[in-house]
Amino acid sequence: MNQKTICIVLLLIASALPAAAAPVVQLTNDSAFDAYPFWSPDGARIAFVSSDGVHAGIRVMERDGRILTQVTADRSWNLFTEFDPWSPDGEKLLFLSDDGGGLDLWTMNPDGTGKVRLTEGGRITPSPGLSGYGADWSADGKRIVYTSCLFENAAIQEGSPAVNLSAIRTEANIWIMDADGGNKKQLTSDGDARLPLWQPQGDRIAYLADRSGSREIWTVQSDGTGKTQVTFSEGSVSGYSWSPDGARIAYVVASPPGTLPEFSLWVIDSDGSCSEQLTTGNRDKSPVWSQDGTRIAFRSESRDQTLWVMMSNGSDLAPLGPDNPAFMMQQWSPDGRTIVVSDGNDLSAIQLEDPAAPASPGFEVVSAAGALLLTVCLLRLRKQE
Repeated sequence: MNQKTICIVLLLIASALPAAAAPVVQLTNDSAFDAYPFWSPDGARIAFVSSDGVHAGIRVMERDGRILTQVTADRSWNLFTEFDPWSPDGEKLLFLSDDGGGLDLWTMNPDGTGKVRLTEGGRITPSPGLSGYGADWSADGKRIVYTSCLFENAAIQEGSPAVNLSAIRTEANIWIMDADGGNKKQLTSDGDARLPLWQPQGDRIAYLADRSGSREIWTVQSDGTGKTQVTFSEGSVSGYSWSPDGARIAYVVASPPGTLPEFSLWVIDSDGSCSEQLTTGNRDKSPVWSQDGTRIAFRSESRDQTLWVMMSNGSDLAPLGPDNPAFMMQQWSPDGRTIVVSDGNDLSAIQLEDPAAPASPGFEVVSAAGALLLTVCLLRLRKQE
């Protein structure tokens, strides 16, 4: 075998070597259950919910986990779930608190000072632990959209010996208010609204509703006008997220009843046009956009790894970092360099190697050793010439 042939073989071998798995750094390590991590707008801090199994409190830490601050007391329930608690300027945290009268909305400074109650008896969620309820900031931080379940619910009344989950009424409507709690206005009245999320850089609010016979994405203007159905899926939409520019929506479609259980990822323009299926044949959930809108990270319950990343058109699908079946609640950092995850017990950060590159961690690249061998070969060939 001549020198040139050897170099070609080395090139093929080196190009086939997989990239090293993205390193994972554990950020919390205590007896509490840490979940629902969210980055501050500047990417310097992470707010999250910490629970001892009986009470829940909110903590804020530096992005590397070194400085940890307990900002609410664990005397009751203080939490957020699907909604990002950070105001757009990073100066306030929006959270739910239960002082014995039900979960209401509050704001506070990130150090726990300056707590302000925004709702009283608002019944933001029927019961802690139920998903699809909560609140979201407007793009300018001046208003807040939220769910409210204003009805009597005997199943969770104080003094009941046990909570009958099947008896909990889950009806909710969408409301809007100023950031200080003033000027409350009801936007929907059908009782079937869930998961309101404000359009980034826009004045529309998306939410899930059942009025068409299946759960779909709808949008409404912040003044309550222009209710529009955005998705028309064969199954039912179980979750979604806006792209950072507010032009597109990534969403999860559950297969229709009576068919093989499947959750597929789709994207659609915010006006309801150009719907495109990105994944199929698996149980893919929780799409999260990168800040530049080029990539989507998601969780899968049926693939050979748990966390995945792909381009926003569905191409270049690749596993994200070392596999951990418990990784969930992933959130992309504003600079695109890190994804923070929870395993239900602790928080960890997956360090992305090159956020500027089109390919994501896990794609095939030439290894350092392979590159060195190729360099030696090329130098020898040049000398022979």
